[in-house]
Amino acid sequence: MVGIGAVSMRSAIFGFLAALLLTVNGAMAAESDDPLGDNIGGPFSLVDHNGNAVTDEDFRGRHLLVFFGYANCPGICSAALPLMGQAVDALGDEADQLQPVLITVDPKWDTPPEMKRALAKIHPRLLGLTGTSEQLARAHAAYQVKFELLGEDWNGDPMYSHGSYIYLMGPDGTFETLMPPILAPEKMAEIIGNYL
Repeated sequence: MVGIGAVSMRSAIFGFLAALLLTVNGAMAAESDDPLGDNIGGPFSLVDHNGNAVTDEDFRGRHLLVFFGYANCPGICSAALPLMGQAVDALGDEADQLQPVLITVDPKWDTPPEMKRALAKIHPRLLGLTGTSEQLARAHAAYQVKFELLGEDWNGDPMYSHGSYIYLMGPDGTFETLMPPILAPEKMAEIIGNYL
C-alpha cells in the first residue's frame, strides 16, 4: 500500500515534469513558427463558457489577453492562468479595456460548464472559449498554436503538450506582443499597460 506522502510526492514530481515538458515544447514550437511575425491572430467562431456563440468581432474595442491550454491542465496552465488574473487586478481601472481568455486545446473535456466551473476558481474576469474540433482548429491555426495529446494522467484525464506563451491582441484584432508565463504579475501588467 502506498502512503499519502508517497502519492503526494509522486504527484508533485509528475506535475513539475509535466510543466517543464509543456514549457519546453511550447518554446520549441514558438521558435520554429516565428511567433513574432505578422501572421498571428485572425477570425474565429467559438462558444464561451456561458454557452454563447462568440466571434473575434465580439471583442473589438478591447484588448485580448489570450492563452491556449485546457481547464484541467496540471502543468503550465496552472501558472499562466492565475498570472493573467493577477495582472488584470494589477491594472486596476485600466483592466476594463482588456478581456483575458483561455482558448481550449481539448474540446472533449472543456465543455462550457466544465470551463466555467474551473475558471471561476481562478479569476472572475477569465473567459473560457471552446467549440467543435473544426472551430478550434481554425483558431489554433490563426494563432500558430501547436499541441499534442501525450496520454492520460493517473486519474485517466487527458494530458496535452501545448505552447505556453500569452498573447496580447489589440482592440482591432492585430497582434501586439507575446509574454512568457514566468513574469511577475506587476511586470505583465506594466507590459500590457504600455499598449492600452
